[in-house]
Amino acid sequence: MATYLETIRARCDEITEAQTKTANIADAKATAEWTERLTPLEDRLAKLLANIPAEIKSQGLSLPALRTMLAGKWRGKCHPGELGIALRRLGYERRRNWSDGGQSFCALWYQSDVEK
Repeated sequence: MATYLETIRARCDEITEAQTKTANIADAKATAEWTERLTPLEDRLAKLLANIPAEIKSQGLSLPALRTMLAGKWRGKCHPGELGIALRRLGYERRRNWSDGGQSFCALWYQSDVEK
């Protein structure tokens, strides 16, 4: 039969082990987030674009929507100018639509080889 002190020590060891495990998981998550943020934008964008279905890409991609999907070092989102440059390097072009009566201005990004 275990004494009271042995029971308390065992319980303290369990609590300490659980806290250490939780801290290790939190550290691994933080490291993964920073690793993702410090990966070059062009690589992160290529990875994101590979996951987007072709039907959605053919309708055009908006810059603000892509910015919210990409974490960055500039206010938690990627910088819009750097995102535009990365999109151009990956073969996308911006097309502006000034004639839509419902919206005053619309700029969407399309793959260069896909016609509108």
